Amino acid sequence: MKKTIFLSVSIDGFIADKAGIPSFPEGAWEDWCALVNETNSLIAGRTSQKQVEEIGADAALTAEHKIVISSQDLDLSKSTWQGAKSPAEALEILKSKGVNEVIIGGGRTIVNAFIREGLVDFIIIDLQPVAFGNGTQVFGDFLGRLDLKLLETSKLNENAIRLKYQVV
Repeated sequence: MKKTIFLSVSIDGFIADKAGIPSFPEGAWEDWCALVNETNSLIAGRTSQKQVEEIGADAALTAEHKIVISSQDLDLSKSTWQGAKSPAEALEILKSKGVNEVIIGGGRTIVNAFIREGLVDFIIIDLQPVAFGNGTQVFGDFLGRLDLKLLETSKLNENAIRLKYQVV
């Protein structure tokens, strides 16, 4: 299964402002959703999933397979998400459904877990034209080296670019 981390990142390396909100310029959310929906599957952490549902943005995510990873028991009975306890369990659920590509969409804890476990093939970063000054760093306390090969760059709009890397 092709596993891709996909993050919007500020020019100063943050995925959220100091309040923990990914307050990127207009169009960033739509670009993010478009790639997730094209892939038709998403894995996210509890905080990211909760933010999406709280702001009513879940409707923009039409991906058929959405999994939230949490060590806590979550009530997902009224949600379009399915739960998993670990990256390996999330991938096993998707594999059992015949999914061959997934976007790992955050947050930092989930991203770092996939990287630490060697479960990442690609990283896509949408570099956004904003500086937060402080907030949630893209990789935070990740310990270790991650070597990447730049595969492509593309301009998303007048001010933002997308970078696609392969983990080597």
